[in-house]
Amino acid sequence: MAKQRDPVLDSMRGIGIVLMVLGHSGFPGTDYIYLFHMALFFMLSGWFFSLRGGLVHFVRRKLVTLWLPFVAANTVFTVCNNLFLRLNILTADARIAEIPGNSVTAPVSIKDILGRTVHWCVFDGGTQLGGAMWFIQALFQISILYAVIEVLLQKLLHGGDTLIPQGLLSGVLLWVGWHCNQIGWNVWGLGIAASCYWMFYLGTVLRRTARSEVRPLYRAAAGAAAFVLLLVLRRLGSVGLAGNGYTNPAFLLLASMAGWVLVRSAACLTPPLPRVSAVLGYLGRATMPIVILHFLSFKLVTWLGLLATGGESYLLAAFPVYFTGGVWWLAYTAAGLALPLAADAVYKKIKNAVLAH
Repeated sequence: MAKQRDPVLDSMRGIGIVLMVLGHSGFPGTDYIYLFHMALFFMLSGWFFSLRGGLVHFVRRKLVTLWLPFVAANTVFTVCNNLFLRLNILTADARIAEIPGNSVTAPVSIKDILGRTVHWCVFDGGTQLGGAMWFIQALFQISILYAVIEVLLQKLLHGGDTLIPQGLLSGVLLWVGWHCNQIGWNVWGLGIAASCYWMFYLGTVLRRTARSEVRPLYRAAAGAAAFVLLLVLRRLGSVGLAGNGYTNPAFLLLASMAGWVLVRSAACLTPPLPRVSAVLGYLGRATMPIVILHFLSFKLVTWLGLLATGGESYLLAAFPVYFTGGVWWLAYTAAGLALPLAADAVYKKIKNAVLAH
Protein backbone atom coordinates (compact mmCIF):
# COMPACT_ATOMS: atom_id res chain seq x y z
CA MET A 1 0.00 0.00 0.00
CA ALA A 2 1.36 3.43 -0.97
CA LYS A 3 2.29 5.63 1.94
CA GLN A 4 -0.10 8.55 2.36
CA ARG A 5 1.53 11.94 1.81
CA ASP A 6 1.49 14.51 4.60
CA PRO A 7 -0.26 17.63 3.21
CA VAL A 8 1.45 19.85 5.78
CA LEU A 9 4.94 18.77 4.70
CA ASP A 10 3.97 19.12 1.04
CA SER A 11 2.74 22.64 1.77
CA MET A 12 5.97 23.45 3.61
CA ARG A 13 7.99 22.48 0.55
CA GLY A 14 5.65 24.51 -1.63
CA ILE A 15 6.03 27.57 0.59
CA GLY A 16 9.79 27.05 0.59
CA ILE A 17 10.12 26.96 -3.19
CA VAL A 18 7.94 30.06 -3.56
CA LEU A 19 10.17 31.84 -1.05
CA MET A 20 13.28 30.78 -2.98
CA VAL A 21 12.00 32.23 -6.27
CA LEU A 22 10.68 35.30 -4.48
CA GLY A 23 14.09 35.84 -2.90
CA HIS A 24 15.74 35.90 -6.33
CA SER A 25 13.11 38.12 -7.95
CA GLY A 26 14.08 41.48 -6.52
CA PHE A 27 11.49 41.27 -3.75
CA PRO A 28 12.04 44.04 -1.15
CA GLY A 29 12.05 41.53 1.72
CA THR A 30 14.75 39.29 0.26
CA ASP A 31 17.08 39.66 3.26
CA TYR A 32 14.22 38.44 5.50
CA ILE A 33 13.62 35.38 3.32
CA TYR A 34 17.32 34.56 3.18
CA LEU A 35 17.40 34.20 6.96
CA PHE A 36 15.72 30.79 6.79
CA HIS A 37 14.39 29.66 3.42
CA MET A 38 17.24 27.33 2.40
CA ALA A 39 17.69 26.00 5.93
CA LEU A 40 14.05 24.94 5.66
CA PHE A 41 14.87 22.64 2.73
CA PHE A 42 17.83 21.04 4.47
CA MET A 43 15.67 20.39 7.52
CA LEU A 44 12.86 18.94 5.41
CA SER A 45 15.36 16.64 3.71
CA GLY A 46 16.52 15.44 7.12
CA TRP A 47 12.91 14.85 8.12
CA PHE A 48 12.49 12.44 5.18
CA PHE A 49 15.86 10.71 5.68
CA SER A 50 15.63 6.93 5.59
CA LEU A 51 18.15 4.14 5.04
CA ARG A 52 15.43 1.67 4.14
CA GLY A 53 16.93 -0.56 1.48
CA GLY A 54 20.47 -0.05 2.72
CA LEU A 55 23.31 2.38 2.10
CA VAL A 56 23.98 1.33 -1.50
CA HIS A 57 20.34 1.85 -2.43
CA PHE A 58 20.39 5.25 -0.72
CA VAL A 59 23.51 6.38 -2.58
CA ARG A 60 22.13 5.21 -5.92
CA ARG A 61 18.92 7.12 -5.28
CA LYS A 62 20.80 10.31 -4.46
CA LEU A 63 22.96 9.91 -7.56
CA VAL A 64 19.82 9.79 -9.69
CA THR A 65 17.80 12.47 -7.88
CA LEU A 66 20.54 14.99 -7.02
CA TRP A 67 23.91 14.38 -8.71
CA LEU A 68 22.52 13.60 -12.16
CA PRO A 69 20.22 16.67 -12.37
CA PHE A 70 23.11 18.90 -11.22
CA VAL A 71 25.49 17.55 -13.87
CA ALA A 72 22.89 17.34 -16.64
CA ALA A 73 21.47 20.83 -16.12
CA ASN A 74 24.86 22.54 -15.91
CA THR A 75 26.03 20.62 -18.98
CA VAL A 76 22.94 21.65 -20.97
CA PHE A 77 23.44 25.28 -19.95
CA THR A 78 27.08 24.99 -21.08
CA VAL A 79 26.11 23.40 -24.42
CA CYS A 80 23.61 26.24 -24.93
CA ASN A 81 26.16 28.90 -23.95
CA ASN A 82 26.83 30.12 -27.52
CA LEU A 83 23.12 30.08 -28.37
CA PHE A 84 22.41 32.10 -25.23
CA LEU A 85 25.07 34.60 -26.36
CA ARG A 86 23.31 35.06 -29.70
CA LEU A 87 19.99 35.53 -27.91
CA ASN A 88 21.52 37.96 -25.36
CA ILE A 89 20.49 35.70 -22.49
CA LEU A 90 24.22 35.82 -21.82
CA THR A 91 26.44 38.56 -23.23
CA ALA A 92 29.99 39.35 -24.21
CA ASP A 93 29.23 43.09 -24.00
CA ALA A 94 31.65 44.62 -21.48
CA ARG A 95 28.99 47.08 -20.31
CA ILE A 96 27.20 44.28 -18.43
CA ALA A 97 29.99 44.38 -15.84
CA GLU A 98 28.78 47.85 -14.83
CA ILE A 99 25.72 46.18 -13.28
CA PRO A 100 26.65 44.77 -9.84
CA GLY A 101 26.97 41.00 -9.75
CA ASN A 102 27.35 40.61 -13.51
CA SER A 103 30.27 39.65 -15.73
CA VAL A 104 31.09 39.07 -19.40
CA THR A 105 30.51 35.59 -20.83
CA ALA A 106 32.87 34.14 -23.45
CA PRO A 107 31.93 31.62 -26.18
CA VAL A 108 32.74 27.96 -25.50
CA SER A 109 34.27 25.26 -27.66
CA ILE A 110 33.59 21.52 -27.63
CA LYS A 111 36.75 21.12 -25.56
CA ASP A 112 35.39 23.67 -23.07
CA ILE A 113 32.10 21.79 -22.81
CA LEU A 114 33.83 18.46 -22.17
CA GLY A 115 36.23 19.97 -19.65
CA ARG A 116 33.54 21.80 -17.74
CA THR A 117 31.30 18.74 -17.65
CA VAL A 118 34.11 16.90 -15.86
CA HIS A 119 34.16 19.74 -13.33
CA TRP A 120 30.38 19.56 -12.85
CA CYS A 121 30.74 15.82 -12.13
CA VAL A 122 32.86 16.60 -9.06
CA PHE A 123 30.88 19.70 -8.05
CA ASP A 124 33.67 22.05 -9.08
CA GLY A 125 31.85 25.27 -9.90
CA GLY A 126 28.66 25.77 -11.89
CA THR A 127 26.94 27.91 -14.50
CA GLN A 128 25.35 31.31 -13.97
CA LEU A 129 21.87 30.17 -14.98
CA GLY A 130 22.28 27.12 -12.78
CA GLY A 131 23.41 29.20 -9.82
CA ALA A 132 20.60 28.01 -7.53
CA MET A 133 21.86 24.45 -7.83
CA TRP A 134 24.47 25.05 -5.13
CA PHE A 135 21.73 23.71 -2.87
CA ILE A 136 21.50 20.44 -4.84
CA GLN A 137 25.26 20.03 -4.52
CA ALA A 138 25.26 20.70 -0.78
CA LEU A 139 22.27 18.43 -0.17
CA PHE A 140 23.96 15.58 -2.04
CA GLN A 141 27.17 15.97 -0.05
CA ILE A 142 25.34 16.23 3.27
CA SER A 143 22.97 13.34 2.54
CA ILE A 144 25.75 10.95 1.57
CA LEU A 145 27.93 11.93 4.53
CA TYR A 146 25.02 11.64 6.96
CA ALA A 147 24.09 8.21 5.62
CA VAL A 148 27.67 6.90 5.79
CA ILE A 149 28.11 8.22 9.34
CA GLU A 150 24.76 6.72 10.32
CA VAL A 151 25.77 3.27 9.09
CA LEU A 152 29.16 3.47 10.82
CA LEU A 153 27.59 4.61 14.10
CA GLN A 154 24.99 1.84 13.99
CA LYS A 155 27.79 -0.70 13.63
CA LEU A 156 29.88 0.86 16.38
CA LEU A 157 26.90 1.12 18.71
CA HIS A 158 25.56 -2.32 17.73
CA GLY A 159 22.26 -0.88 16.56
CA GLY A 160 21.95 1.64 19.38
CA ASP A 161 20.53 5.15 19.09
CA THR A 162 22.76 7.44 17.01
CA LEU A 163 20.99 10.69 17.88
CA ILE A 164 23.57 12.04 20.33
CA PRO A 165 26.75 11.19 18.38
CA GLN A 166 25.22 12.57 15.17
CA GLY A 167 24.35 15.72 17.11
CA LEU A 168 27.91 16.05 18.40
CA LEU A 169 29.28 15.61 14.88
CA SER A 170 26.87 18.22 13.51
CA GLY A 171 28.16 20.67 16.13
CA VAL A 172 31.77 19.99 15.17
CA LEU A 173 30.97 20.43 11.48
CA LEU A 174 29.16 23.70 12.20
CA TRP A 175 32.32 24.95 13.90
CA VAL A 176 34.34 23.82 10.86
CA GLY A 177 31.87 25.53 8.52
CA TRP A 178 32.07 28.75 10.53
CA HIS A 179 35.87 28.62 10.40
CA CYS A 180 35.64 28.14 6.62
CA ASN A 181 33.36 31.17 6.56
CA GLN A 182 35.95 33.24 8.43
CA ILE A 183 38.86 32.35 6.13
CA GLY A 184 36.83 32.35 2.92
CA TRP A 185 37.44 28.67 2.09
CA ASN A 186 34.68 26.82 0.21
CA VAL A 187 36.37 24.41 -2.22
CA TRP A 188 33.79 22.11 -3.89
CA GLY A 189 31.18 23.73 -1.64
CA LEU A 190 32.46 21.77 1.37
CA GLY A 191 32.32 24.84 3.62
CA ILE A 192 28.58 25.13 2.92
CA ALA A 193 28.08 21.41 3.53
CA ALA A 194 29.85 21.64 6.89
CA SER A 195 27.76 24.65 7.96
CA CYS A 196 24.47 23.03 6.94
CA TYR A 197 24.96 19.42 8.11
CA TRP A 198 23.31 20.27 11.44
CA MET A 199 20.18 21.44 9.61
CA PHE A 200 19.77 18.00 8.04
CA TYR A 201 20.39 16.42 11.45
CA LEU A 202 17.84 18.71 13.08
CA GLY A 203 15.26 17.59 10.53
CA THR A 204 15.69 14.00 11.72
CA VAL A 205 15.28 15.17 15.32
CA LEU A 206 12.15 17.17 14.51
CA ARG A 207 10.57 14.14 12.90
CA ARG A 208 11.12 12.14 16.10
CA THR A 209 9.83 14.83 18.41
CA ALA A 210 7.00 16.37 16.37
CA ARG A 211 3.62 16.44 18.05
CA SER A 212 0.73 15.43 15.83
CA GLU A 213 -1.84 17.48 17.73
CA VAL A 214 -1.15 21.10 18.64
CA ARG A 215 -3.96 23.52 19.34
CA PRO A 216 -4.41 26.01 16.47
CA LEU A 217 -4.15 28.91 18.90
CA TYR A 218 -0.77 27.72 20.19
CA ARG A 219 0.41 27.07 16.63
CA ALA A 220 -0.64 30.57 15.54
CA ALA A 221 1.06 32.15 18.58
CA ALA A 222 4.29 30.28 17.85
CA GLY A 223 4.16 31.36 14.19
CA ALA A 224 3.57 34.99 15.15
CA ALA A 225 6.45 34.90 17.64
CA ALA A 226 8.75 33.38 15.01
CA PHE A 227 7.74 36.07 12.51
CA VAL A 228 8.56 38.84 14.98
CA LEU A 229 11.84 37.17 15.99
CA LEU A 230 12.92 37.04 12.34
CA LEU A 231 12.10 40.73 11.98
CA VAL A 232 14.42 41.43 14.89
CA LEU A 233 17.14 39.15 13.54
CA ARG A 234 16.89 40.88 10.17
CA ARG A 235 18.18 44.02 11.85
CA LEU A 236 20.98 42.23 13.69
CA GLY A 237 22.59 40.18 10.95
CA SER A 238 22.21 38.25 7.73
CA VAL A 239 22.40 34.79 6.16
CA GLY A 240 23.67 33.94 2.69
CA LEU A 241 24.17 30.19 2.56
CA ALA A 242 25.02 30.16 -1.15
CA GLY A 243 28.35 31.72 -0.18
CA ASN A 244 28.55 30.12 3.28
CA GLY A 245 27.91 33.51 4.81
CA TYR A 246 26.17 34.17 8.13
CA THR A 247 26.67 36.45 11.10
CA ASN A 248 27.66 33.67 13.51
CA PRO A 249 26.61 30.07 14.29
CA ALA A 250 24.18 31.06 17.05
CA PHE A 251 22.50 33.54 14.72
CA LEU A 252 22.19 30.87 12.01
CA LEU A 253 20.71 28.36 14.46
CA LEU A 254 18.15 30.81 15.80
CA ALA A 255 17.10 32.13 12.39
CA SER A 256 16.76 28.63 10.93
CA MET A 257 14.60 27.38 13.79
CA ALA A 258 12.42 30.49 13.74
CA GLY A 259 11.93 29.99 10.00
CA TRP A 260 10.90 26.36 10.51
CA VAL A 261 8.33 27.34 13.13
CA LEU A 262 6.97 30.14 10.94
CA VAL A 263 6.60 28.01 7.80
CA ARG A 264 5.21 24.99 9.65
CA SER A 265 2.66 27.19 11.38
CA ALA A 266 1.59 28.61 8.03
CA ALA A 267 1.49 25.16 6.40
CA CYS A 268 -0.74 23.81 9.18
CA LEU A 269 -3.39 26.30 8.06
CA THR A 270 -3.61 24.78 4.57
CA PRO A 271 -5.33 21.35 5.03
CA PRO A 272 -8.77 22.96 5.54
CA LEU A 273 -8.14 24.93 2.31
CA PRO A 274 -7.95 22.14 -0.31
CA ARG A 275 -7.18 24.38 -3.29
CA VAL A 276 -4.38 26.21 -1.52
CA SER A 277 -3.02 22.94 -0.18
CA ALA A 278 -3.17 21.37 -3.66
CA VAL A 279 -1.30 24.26 -5.28
CA LEU A 280 1.41 24.33 -2.62
CA GLY A 281 1.70 20.55 -2.74
CA TYR A 282 2.11 20.63 -6.52
CA LEU A 283 4.80 23.28 -6.23
CA GLY A 284 6.53 21.32 -3.49
CA ARG A 285 6.70 18.23 -5.69
CA ALA A 286 8.23 20.24 -8.55
CA THR A 287 11.14 21.80 -6.67
CA MET A 288 13.83 20.39 -8.96
CA PRO A 289 12.61 21.93 -12.26
CA ILE A 290 11.92 25.21 -10.48
CA VAL A 291 15.40 25.31 -8.94
CA ILE A 292 16.99 24.54 -12.32
CA LEU A 293 14.87 26.73 -14.61
CA HIS A 294 13.66 29.78 -12.68
CA PHE A 295 16.67 31.99 -13.51
CA LEU A 296 16.21 31.24 -17.22
CA SER A 297 12.47 31.88 -16.86
CA PHE A 298 13.18 35.34 -15.45
CA LYS A 299 14.57 36.28 -18.87
CA LEU A 300 11.08 36.34 -20.38
CA VAL A 301 10.02 39.11 -18.01
CA THR A 302 13.22 41.08 -18.64
CA TRP A 303 12.78 40.67 -22.43
CA LEU A 304 9.18 41.92 -22.32
CA GLY A 305 10.25 44.80 -20.09
CA LEU A 306 13.03 45.80 -22.48
CA LEU A 307 10.60 45.71 -25.40
CA ALA A 308 8.23 47.98 -23.50
CA THR A 309 10.91 50.43 -22.35
CA GLY A 310 13.21 50.37 -25.36
CA GLY A 311 16.22 49.11 -23.39
CA GLU A 312 19.32 47.79 -25.12
CA SER A 313 19.38 44.09 -25.92
CA TYR A 314 22.52 43.26 -23.90
CA LEU A 315 20.59 44.12 -20.73
CA LEU A 316 18.66 40.89 -21.12
CA ALA A 317 21.75 39.19 -19.69
CA ALA A 318 21.47 41.11 -16.39
CA PHE A 319 21.44 38.51 -13.62
CA PRO A 320 19.29 37.48 -11.93
CA VAL A 321 16.83 40.26 -12.84
CA TYR A 322 17.16 43.65 -14.48
CA PHE A 323 14.00 45.51 -13.51
CA THR A 324 13.53 46.29 -9.83
CA GLY A 325 11.12 48.38 -7.80
CA GLY A 326 7.36 48.46 -8.10
CA VAL A 327 5.82 45.06 -8.72
CA TRP A 328 8.43 43.71 -11.10
CA TRP A 329 9.24 41.09 -8.46
CA LEU A 330 5.69 39.78 -8.80
CA ALA A 331 6.08 39.26 -12.56
CA TYR A 332 9.47 37.60 -12.09
CA THR A 333 8.09 35.29 -9.38
CA ALA A 334 5.11 34.29 -11.52
CA ALA A 335 7.38 33.46 -14.46
CA GLY A 336 9.91 31.69 -12.22
CA LEU A 337 7.19 29.34 -11.00
CA ALA A 338 4.88 28.94 -13.99
CA LEU A 339 7.39 28.37 -16.79
CA PRO A 340 9.36 25.58 -15.03
CA LEU A 341 6.07 23.89 -14.16
CA ALA A 342 4.99 24.07 -17.81
CA ALA A 343 8.35 22.71 -18.97
CA ASP A 344 8.12 19.90 -16.41
CA ALA A 345 4.61 18.99 -17.59
CA VAL A 346 5.79 18.80 -21.21
CA TYR A 347 8.81 16.71 -20.18
CA LYS A 348 6.64 14.25 -18.27
CA LYS A 349 4.20 13.97 -21.15
CA ILE A 350 6.99 13.19 -23.62
CA LYS A 351 8.62 10.78 -21.16
CA ASN A 352 5.37 8.90 -20.61
CA ALA A 353 4.73 8.72 -24.37
CA VAL A 354 8.22 7.31 -24.99
CA LEU A 355 7.92 4.76 -22.19
CA ALA A 356 4.49 3.71 -23.46
CA HIS A 357 6.12 2.57 -26.68
